[in-house]
Amino acid sequence: MNDNYVIRKGKTEDAQDFSTLFLITAPTFFPYLFGSDVKNAIENLFRHTRNWFSFEHSYFIEVSGEIAGMALIYNYEQKKKENLRTSLLILKYLKWSIFAQLTYLLKSLHIVGQITESECYLNNIAVYPKYRGLGFGAKLFGVIEEEARKTGSKIIALDVEIYNEKAIRLYERLGYKIEQKSPVFKIRDKIFEFFKMSKDIEKDSA
Repeated sequence: MNDNYVIRKGKTEDAQDFSTLFLITAPTFFPYLFGSDVKNAIENLFRHTRNWFSFEHSYFIEVSGEIAGMALIYNYEQKKKENLRTSLLILKYLKWSIFAQLTYLLKSLHIVGQITESECYLNNIAVYPKYRGLGFGAKLFGVIEEEARKTGSKIIALDVEIYNEKAIRLYERLGYKIEQKSPVFKIRDKIFEFFKMSKDIEKDSA
């Protein structure tokens, strides 16, 4: 693995890479959930403070000065405090398409992203294809797990589509376990199902 890498907090100027990597994590689900203007909406959300998709919650890994991947994570208190502002910003940037997507967005809140007070939620993690298989994803996981411990969180939770076997195998290798399977989530003509996976980072650090 190239040792010339650095992991840093996200900055507003990372918005384009963030939205690209964000869509890599679920290239079918997110356009179905947010609509056709998803990339532009996510870039704008990223540039704002105090929302679930903000640069404030992001970490980027750079290899030889080039962005290789990112992770987006927040804890229970942040999720709770930023709920309203996130909703208002989504409303602002999806504009008229919000009326077509609103039912799905509301339903998604009861299916993915559910965490308790002791948990952090890993909303997204992705590495560009050219950097996969080199251990950079594991390096990102190591940093975000340590940062989550600093906030007092005991568990990191994430949701993954049940057919994303490659990602599931990676998470399992890193100590994440499947907790439960979501209800079927239908958006128009497409069916989605998720596994909630989690890792006890308090136990892991002991």
